Amino acid sequence: MNQIKHYISMLAGTFIIALSFTLLQGPNQIASGGLTGASLVLSSIFNAPSAIILWVTTLFLLVVCCYFLGVHSILKSVIGSLLIPFFVYLTNDLPPLTNDPLLASICGGLGVGAGLGLVFRAGGNTGGFTLIAQSLHKIKAAKHSTSIMYMDAAVMIAGGLIFSPEKALYALAGAFVTRKTMDIIQGKNTRSNIVYVISSENYEKRIANWVLYKLGRGLTKVSGAGGYSGNERVIMMIVLEQSKVKDLRSSVQEIDPHAFIILCEATEVFGEGFTPFFPVPEGKKAVTSSPALNIHH
Repeated sequence: MNQIKHYISMLAGTFIIALSFTLLQGPNQIASGGLTGASLVLSSIFNAPSAIILWVTTLFLLVVCCYFLGVHSILKSVIGSLLIPFFVYLTNDLPPLTNDPLLASICGGLGVGAGLGLVFRAGGNTGGFTLIAQSLHKIKAAKHSTSIMYMDAAVMIAGGLIFSPEKALYALAGAFVTRKTMDIIQGKNTRSNIVYVISSENYEKRIANWVLYKLGRGLTKVSGAGGYSGNERVIMMIVLEQSKVKDLRSSVQEIDPHAFIILCEATEVFGEGFTPFFPVPEGKKAVTSSPALNIHH
């Protein structure tokens, strides 16, 4: 039953994203980032339908990222990656809902955010720039969020150059609406989560390696002892976004079915990868304190 809900959410989410693109963002030249935004810019450059450009770039990315990440690592991305261009192709001939770029950026952002939220809640993803970010993380240890931010910014700047600076501003507004909507659908705001994982010594290293090198997050190991047995145990503390909690939980349970997992909500997290500290006076080096990201004892 859970698998059926998973696929229904994936289908609904990707369909909403495709409709938002073909009915709102595409006709109004709103390139708010992502592979759909990039396909819109490329379609104008090469004078080809954006649906075809989206198919070509999606398939190319899947092949290239499969080489860097391995087949197993991109399996979760295949469904979302292929469904979006498929739905864009099916809905490509529908008339636009509006010719007002402001309405298109806001409503398109709402639609894309809602669609992404449904996909992420189902534990899936839409591939695209996410795959590129994962590849860059593996090759250069680049942060996922930073890579995606730069790529989205490049798409919006390119849209500003190809279409007009005004369209780039609309795209920026649309990207902001997308982010906020996605957070609401996923049931989170700016808060992060703290996950404590207690596992046996046999599985501890495997779980730690998965968190560090597959999930791309840091962790802190805290020494403890069982209250009844007195046996020494290691408690792994991980701070991460809500969207990654499901992946962490399912993978930990797959590695160690008897692992003990505690999930808490963090009101605020300061440090590298999360909310930055207050500005540091010029000439002084900022000291960050983010143990869950940077310390691996």
